[in-house]
Amino acid sequence: MANPKPLTNDEGEVRELTQADFARAVPFTALPDDLKALIASPERTLAPDTAPKKKKETAA
Repeated sequence: MANPKPLTNDEGEVRELTQADFARAVPFTALPDDLKALIASPERTLAPDTAPKKKKETAA
């Protein structure tokens, strides 16, 4: 099978997924146990939410 097209271009824009992309998808349960453990590791958590930025005040 030929290499699939990259998901992003040089600028980092994500391309639209095709039916072929979805056909190549593998369910999490089908991954090797060591990879599942790595992905589900408690150390792999999202960064905490940051405080909202202050709104700029405009001169009236």
